[in-house]
Amino acid sequence: MERVKPPTSREKVYALLFDHTPISVPEISRITGMNYKYVFQVVRTLRKENYLTVVPGGKLMILDRKGLIFRWAKDKEIILNSLSPVTMRLIPDYDLRDLVLFSGNSALWLLGRVISPAGGILYASERTFKELMKFRDPEGYPFKVYIYDDFYFKIRKELNGYYIPGWGVILADMLVQGTYTRLFDDVFETVVSTIEGEKNEGGLSSRRI
Repeated sequence: MERVKPPTSREKVYALLFDHTPISVPEISRITGMNYKYVFQVVRTLRKENYLTVVPGGKLMILDRKGLIFRWAKDKEIILNSLSPVTMRLIPDYDLRDLVLFSGNSALWLLGRVISPAGGILYASERTFKELMKFRDPEGYPFKVYIYDDFYFKIRKELNGYYIPGWGVILADMLVQGTYTRLFDDVFETVVSTIEGEKNEGGLSSRRI
């Protein structure tokens, strides 16, 4: 049986749409370095399924943020299952700041929603993973460390002194990790208001990525 290729390219489109709309297909293509035609096809499918619309000027806007995250989470489960995480005990201090991106349950800890980051997801690049090995600590919290695409380090955001791979990634990972509904809904609302606040402040616009 032929193995299905994990939808890693599609996830990059989701990540930019969720955190950076209004954004155009050419902008997504430029920032991700992916073929315009491929991005257009992904966007067209999402428009047909009523997750997106096009506003004057050709920019894309999300119609159904929560629906898009649930669709993304199905893809995310396939992506994470295709990878082999390393469980590593680490103490989340300043030494880790530039080496990893906090996601899933470890991002919930940064948001103050859970008291321990144990069992959370950390993303490292090929390069930073080697550095990270030096910081293993038997007294640390156990994290699931995935070697992930450098792209997410390019679009990372700061949260309480650490970095995250983007708001949408965190939410998709929370669903894959099985965060219960009430907590997910609370964090979802916080994330959406934060994204709106970033736009109003002229935050991390796609042009600056």
